Amino acid sequence: MIYFDSAATSYPKSRAAVRAVTEAMRSCGNPGRSGHAPAMRAAKIMYECREKAARVFGTDPERVILAPSCTAALNMAVKGYIKSGKVLISNLEHNAVCRPLYAMRGAGRIELVSFDALAEDAVGEFAEKVKGAAAAVFTHGSNVCGKLLPLAKLVKRAHENGALTVIDAAQTAGYAEVSFERTGADIVCCAGHKGPGGPMGTGLLIVNRALDITPATILEGGTGLYSRDEEMPDLLPERLEAGTPAVALFAGLSAALDEFSLYSDFSAFDLLCDSLRDIKGVTVYCPDKGEERLPVLLFNIDGMDCDDVMNRLARKGICVRSGFHCAPLAHEALGTLNGGVRVSLGKQNTVEEVKIFCREIAAMAKTRL
Repeated sequence: MIYFDSAATSYPKSRAAVRAVTEAMRSCGNPGRSGHAPAMRAAKIMYECREKAARVFGTDPERVILAPSCTAALNMAVKGYIKSGKVLISNLEHNAVCRPLYAMRGAGRIELVSFDALAEDAVGEFAEKVKGAAAAVFTHGSNVCGKLLPLAKLVKRAHENGALTVIDAAQTAGYAEVSFERTGADIVCCAGHKGPGGPMGTGLLIVNRALDITPATILEGGTGLYSRDEEMPDLLPERLEAGTPAVALFAGLSAALDEFSLYSDFSAFDLLCDSLRDIKGVTVYCPDKGEERLPVLLFNIDGMDCDDVMNRLARKGICVRSGFHCAPLAHEALGTLNGGVRVSLGKQNTVEEVKIFCREIAAMAKTRL
C-alpha cells in the first residue's frame, strides 16, 4: 500500500504511540478525581502531554487544553474567546473554522469578512480589512492545495489593530513552525493525530502566555475541582475541560510528541509536483517550488470525475482523498467547483512511491485523451 493521505491523519502510527495507548488502558484510572495509584498515573500522563506540547508551542502546560479534535479546539476558541464584532477569515478555510463562525453570525453577533489568501498582496488586503475587526481566524496552511499563509505578518497586522488571532494549525503542526515565539498568535489549534503523529481523537487548543482573557465555556460539567461551585472554574485548563478525558489517547499523543520533528525533506513532494504537471491532461493546484508550501496538492484529470480517480487508485492500493475536503471556500478560490483529488505526503513517503503513483496517473490520463 502507498499511503498519500497524511492530511487526513498520519499513518502508520509509531509503535511507541500504540504501546502507550494500550498500557494506559490497562493501568489508568480517572485523572484528577482520586488519590489512588491508577488515578495518579492518569493525571501524570495528562500533565506530561500538556508539558510536551507547551515546549513545542512555547507556552505554559496549564495553557494547553486537551480536546477531542482540532474541530473541538476551534469551536472552543471561536465561541469562547470571540464575543461579537467583525471577524476576518481567509478564502482557504476549513468548515471547522467557518461553521462555528456561521453559527455565531446567525445569532446576529458576528460579521464575517473574507480576505483573498491566494492574492499576490494578501497581507495588504488583510491589513485593510482587519481595521475595526474584533478577531481574525484563519488557517496557517491549506488542507486542499498546501499553500502556507504568511502567518507572522498577518498576526502582526491584526495585533496592530487590536484584533485577537486564532490560528487553525491542523495541517501545519509537524510540518511548519508554529511556536508563539515565531508566529505571535494568541491561540493556536491543532490536530494531535496529523503532523504530531498521535491517535485520532486528540486535539490541542494552545493559548499564548500573553493572552489574559477568561473564555466563555461551550461545555460544562465535572472537572474534579471546585465541585461545589455552580459555574466552571476560571482557571485553565479546567475551564475548558469538562468530563472524563480520553487518557489512553493522550498517552499515545504524549509518546508521539517524544518523537516530534518537522517534515523537512521535500524531495519526494517536489518530484510529485513536477511529474504531475508534466502529464498531459492533468491540472495541478499547488504553490510553485520555492514558495512556502505544505506537502499537499490537488489535481484533476481532464474528463474524469475525481471520485472515480480516487477509487481506481484505491483498487491499486494507493490511498488519496477526493471531493471537497470540508473546505468549499478553497475550492471556490481554486475554481475546482467539482472537487478534486488530494495527495498529501508524510515523512514516511519515498521518491519511489511517487514514481509509482505518477505512472498510474499517466496511464489514466492517457486513456482519456
